[in-house]
Amino acid sequence: MLTTLPSDVAIIASFIAYRLIHRYVDGPNPTLSRLSATIKATSTLHSSITTILALYFLRRCQTQWAETGLTDGQASTTGLDTALKSTGQEISGVRGHTSRYPNDSTNPLLQTRSPLGNSITAFECGYLLQDTISLLREALLRLRLVQPGLRPTLRLLLRHADKTLLFHHVGIALALLVLHYYVHQDRDRGIYIIVQFLLMNSSTPILNLRSWLRTYHPRSRLLCLCTDFAFIAAFYMARIWLVGWIIRGYGKSHGYDSAWKIYLEGMRLPCQIGTGALWIANTAWWTLMVTSVAKRLPSE
Repeated sequence: MLTTLPSDVAIIASFIAYRLIHRYVDGPNPTLSRLSATIKATSTLHSSITTILALYFLRRCQTQWAETGLTDGQASTTGLDTALKSTGQEISGVRGHTSRYPNDSTNPLLQTRSPLGNSITAFECGYLLQDTISLLREALLRLRLVQPGLRPTLRLLLRHADKTLLFHHVGIALALLVLHYYVHQDRDRGIYIIVQFLLMNSSTPILNLRSWLRTYHPRSRLLCLCTDFAFIAAFYMARIWLVGWIIRGYGKSHGYDSAWKIYLEGMRLPCQIGTGALWIANTAWWTLMVTSVAKRLPSE
């Protein structure tokens, strides 16, 4: 089904599906605790589905490339990349950039285009848009508990919302909407790498399990601590190591032997800024989390 849905239809379908789940589980007038639990449950469901779909898509691409004689380590078979580096000409297929950058005109990592990949990112976008509304509804219920009868404004809602999660959702949803604008313009590129980044969702189920244990079973200290360590490991693999793995894979397609080398020498400035900021933010968040868990360890 996802392979045949246009991206805009997939966004709407995803939005409506998750909205119906909330309507069915929460009812017309949910309590704050019920709505918060449903938000985490749908988050776990969605991240699990998205991770499975992303892994299927990536595996499918690898299989198709193998059948056609391409690999993710084969960017160009013409030697044009090396020739252009010595002449200073523009790279074929990369308009507006000089030859100091690798030639990606035949790189399957960037040139692969896929309705399935577009549908997966549309599915993600629809969920994020719906969950943004749910987070604002959650903030409204918090506001009514603290200041009943007060007329809600966007400023008050933001004060009572989970701002980190809210801005995360809005930022990624806007980026995915831009992606699907390019899909409609037939100008989309790099869907393989974009779907690779969706594997970050794989740490979310453990995050929600950790939150659930802390809320409902705070006395199960050993279990909570084990979940803390599991989340630390999952977060590191899914949101820090993954960034380096993606960059390393791109470097491999141009003969670079390390992620750091391709990052410094072969990636364009917007990509350097984006991936660098993402890696730094995730590493800083992970460090704070490790510090927090370490403070809760038994002293003996």
